[in-house]
Amino acid sequence: MLTGLLILLVLVTGAVAVGGGLYVAAKRREVSGADLPELPAGSPPLLERTIHDLRPGDVVQHNGRDYLVEGVVSYDEDGHRWSAGRLVDGKSVLWLVAGMERLHQKSSLRMLAEDPDIELSGYPPETLVVGELRFQLDTRGTASAKFSGDVGALPGKRGDPKYDTVERCRWWRYEAAGDDTLIVEQWGGEYRVLRGQRIAELLLELIPGS
Repeated sequence: MLTGLLILLVLVTGAVAVGGGLYVAAKRREVSGADLPELPAGSPPLLERTIHDLRPGDVVQHNGRDYLVEGVVSYDEDGHRWSAGRLVDGKSVLWLVAGMERLHQKSSLRMLAEDPDIELSGYPPETLVVGELRFQLDTRGTASAKFSGDVGALPGKRGDPKYDTVERCRWWRYEAAGDDTLIVEQWGGEYRVLRGQRIAELLLELIPGS
């Protein structure tokens, strides 16, 4: 009799252990997503934003520094669109211009900073000489510009541009030997000059803010 009870107890204990193991395995599959429903057929793929689609609140990593994207200027010239993100790290302010070339035959990324030492009193010339660099006019145009976030104070404007307002901007793009580049913008009756270099996208990393 005692032997029968012991055998019964062993069988019940084993069943509980097996059942518990199956339950744990099922929960693991549930947590791991194995039992989650798949996306419906034909659903669009989830796309990550790139450096060409900056938004205020993003962070751009460059040369070991983290820059907060405080504002973005979005340009539109007859359907061709490009952007300039205002990157801030402490007192350092840079502008990342993306997609300015229509055909993207060259690098479409430029890391620029305002250069107040270059003064223009009239219509920008065909050639600008800055130190030992000779910048030649490559192309020019006129675009509509929409502001998002804090893009700082622009010349020719009263106060800071308002969020989501649209202005007109005339621009001139210059190139020098190597990767040196320069952009002149006219806001109202005043100019500003952005000077820097074309850069490869692999030198930048985007951390989306949203």
